[in-house]
Amino acid sequence: MGVALPILDLDDIDKKLIELLQDNADLTYAELGKILGISPSTVYTRVKRLKERGFIKRIVAEVSPEMMGYNLRALVFLSVDVKKYNNIMNELLKYPQIKVIYDITGEWTFALEIMVRDHKELTDLLDKVGSIEGVQQTSTAVVLRVIKEDRKVTPI
Repeated sequence: MGVALPILDLDDIDKKLIELLQDNADLTYAELGKILGISPSTVYTRVKRLKERGFIKRIVAEVSPEMMGYNLRALVFLSVDVKKYNNIMNELLKYPQIKVIYDITGEWTFALEIMVRDHKELTDLLDKVGSIEGVQQTSTAVVLRVIKEDRKVTPI
């Protein structure tokens, strides 16, 4: 018999609560309770439990990168010497412009999503990344426009 998936532990109220918080994390516990038909204290207890169990990592504001001066996004693909993998990963973690690091399959080892202010900052960052010991090859794709960006996860 297989191990039960964690999602099976969520009831309909938990699922709806997760959806509501992803749509608008500004809703108060009272507002959420009214929508869900439960008390604000029950909402608080459920949110706390969902956080403790790892369903909700954190509740944060979604900020407009462009309004904060980050006018350039790029995807950077790296192939690396696997013997230097951990060192390279630790070096990449040091750069705040690198927003996402994916360990991927295929011809590339890593895919990075970066945000910078301008082409000069992009060039400087690419020079630094390319000079990390063990980075063998890079390929950069500048994002021209974002057509869809949805980080919401709908409970099954």
